[in-house]
Order: sequence, then C-alpha cells, then structure tokens
Amino acid sequence: MPNSSMELPSTLVVASVCINPASERSSMSIKVYLLDGGDLLMDQSLITWNHGMGSTKRIPVFSVFIDHPDGKVLFDTGFDLEQARKDLPFEEPEQSSEQTIPVQLGKIGVKPGDIDILVNSHLHFDHCGANHLFSQAENIVHKQELREAFSPETFERLGYNRGLFDFPDRDYHLIEGDYEVLPGIQLIFTPGHTVGHYSLLVELDSGPVLYTADAAWCRENLEHDHLMGLHHDPLAMLCSFQRLKQLIAVRKPTLLYPHDLEDYHHYKKAPNYYV
Repeated sequence: MPNSSMELPSTLVVASVCINPASERSSMSIKVYLLDGGDLLMDQSLITWNHGMGSTKRIPVFSVFIDHPDGKVLFDTGFDLEQARKDLPFEEPEQSSEQTIPVQLGKIGVKPGDIDILVNSHLHFDHCGANHLFSQAENIVHKQELREAFSPETFERLGYNRGLFDFPDRDYHLIEGDYEVLPGIQLIFTPGHTVGHYSLLVELDSGPVLYTADAAWCRENLEHDHLMGLHHDPLAMLCSFQRLKQLIAVRKPTLLYPHDLEDYHHYKKAPNYYV
C-alpha cells in the first residue's frame, strides 16, 4: 500500500457540510473544462435500479479540469481503454485517441506534468484510469475510499483495479468529510455509490458549478430519488441525494451529471469552458 502522511482510521468520521460561497480567492477567474473520455455500455438497471433490465444505453465518461489562479486541478482521470476492454468487455468501452487525457488536456495547452493537484471522486476504474500520468501531482482521495479499494467487498471487486492506483511512489493526501482543495473549489462528501465518494462544487464568476460525480449518475437519479444499481450503501446514497438537493435549492448551481448522455450533449466540452 502506498505511503501516506495520515493513518487510515478504523472508523469513518463524517464532517458536517460547510459551503462558503464567500471563500477568499484570487481576483483572477476560475475556469472549468470538461475533458471527454469516451463512453461505456450499461444495462439500464444499473443506471436506475431494478428498472429497464435487459435494455442498454451508452453513457459518457469525462474528467474535470479546473484552471485556478493558485494551481491546476484535475478531478478524475476517466478509464484506461486497454484495462477496461480486458476486465469489463461487456461494457464495450469506446475511446478514440482524441479522447485520451493527454490529448484532451493538450486542447487547452496543458500537459499532464502541469497538473498540481489530482482529486479522485472515488477509485472505480472509470475515474482513475490515467492516474499513473500524474505522479508529480498531490493526489487527494478519501481515507476510507483508498482502504476499500485495496480490500473491496466481494460485490465491489469488479469496479476496482489495483493496478490503476497502487503505485509505490504515490504519497496520497487522505481526507475525510467536506474539504476545500483551493479557495472556491470544495469537495462535498457524498457516500453511497462507494464508501468514500466526493462530489465537486466550484465557485465561478457566473455562479457555482456542481458536478455530482457518481453520487448521482443522471438527472433521473436525483430528481426522482431513483437509486443507481451499483452502490455500496443504498441508504447512504439516498442521504447523499438529499444533501445534493438541499445544496441545489440554496445555491442554484449549474448542474453536471457524470453519465447522463442526454444532458451531456448540452455541456461545454474542452476547449470550451465554464467561467
């Protein structure tokens, strides 16, 4: 297991939500870019639990790059095509050379070595597939998520691939509860899909942007309390739905879902950005 300056706890302590829109930051604008990472094939019952079994749909996969005055932040790294084809061929992963992380970053003049901070919402294969490219970056992940990824429950083993995050030279920055990455960039603890999952809130000049990550795969999940079929704890997932809905009601953010193909068509993709 990689080194860490923080010891993994035997129990999980969940901090209360603290969203501070007035958090001080540089006067320069923060920009949010969505990096297209290809797509996967999913049975509908995995997107909406116990509904649509036998019908399939393709879902998008993307990462989020944040150009902040105090550093360059990457949130998730998509999937590794070779690994996904080998371990999950039934998901029929599709990813062109244009959709790889280095090429997507290159569209906005950024190289993997330029990334200062890498955050993983969680460590499923489609969110950490290119982590190996960012050995120089501070790598932030939830304490319990890293623990679970190394010793997953039997029903979760297909989602985790140790080769995507077990690096001998990686010194993870392990956190818990809500966490401010940089002024204006906040991680919202939203367990359920996995034990240590994070959503992302970014304060832009135009208003907040909320990326649910896998706390809610699509609009239907959140708007109708319709759980996804892949979850570590369904009750925790429902609680995270409520946290996100309360945040949406108060802050009225631009809302981004990770695997909603219909909404994804309307999102701004790199080199375009939210500001």
